[in-house]
Amino acid sequence: MEEKETGQKVKLTSLELDALKEMGNIGTGNAATSLSKFINKNVDMNFPETKFVHVSKFSETVGGPEKMVVGIYLQISGEVHGEAMFLFPEKGAYELIDLILSKPLGTTKRMDDMDKSAFMELSNILTGSFLNALGNMLEAKILPSVPHVAADMAQTLLDFILIKISKCADTLLYVKTGVNVEGHKIDGEFTVLFDQDSLKKIISKMHDKYGLESPGA
Repeated sequence: MEEKETGQKVKLTSLELDALKEMGNIGTGNAATSLSKFINKNVDMNFPETKFVHVSKFSETVGGPEKMVVGIYLQISGEVHGEAMFLFPEKGAYELIDLILSKPLGTTKRMDDMDKSAFMELSNILTGSFLNALGNMLEAKILPSVPHVAADMAQTLLDFILIKISKCADTLLYVKTGVNVEGHKIDGEFTVLFDQDSLKKIISKMHDKYGLESPGA
């Protein structure tokens, strides 16, 4: 099974992957409800793909290393450590800002301070819903930092995050996400990069809570 390969240090079984995927699905569903309340518009979110991706394949997954994106990234601390990032194509990000702030589509061409503030609040909702689902599943305290917004090439943003991870990290949890605001669909990518110790801790807690069998058991 191809998705089981997550680098040389940690491998996930199909049951472990299924448990993490279900957590991602719950987080995405909660995010749609919270975002709908925030902007007072009908919001649907779908998640056609959830998988683990080696960092060397990340830029290919999101459309190429030079693809221009707007990224929202934050640090994860508490009982697990890592970095979370939501990526939207540049055009889609500006359209999402227009929808959030009730501007005519096509108004936003670059982000001002108000746009960045709205986008950071969007990050709090989207990543907060995911991290709450993860924390509930693991019965663990997980704390997000203040989000940051940047527009750059996809590979540049990933390289920046990799530098910030103090321990070896080679695997991204990747959730392809579609945000539909009153019939206008915008595709994005949500990724979480855990350090190796945290990924092992997550797997251990899943085994304790759900009674998953260890490989070879």
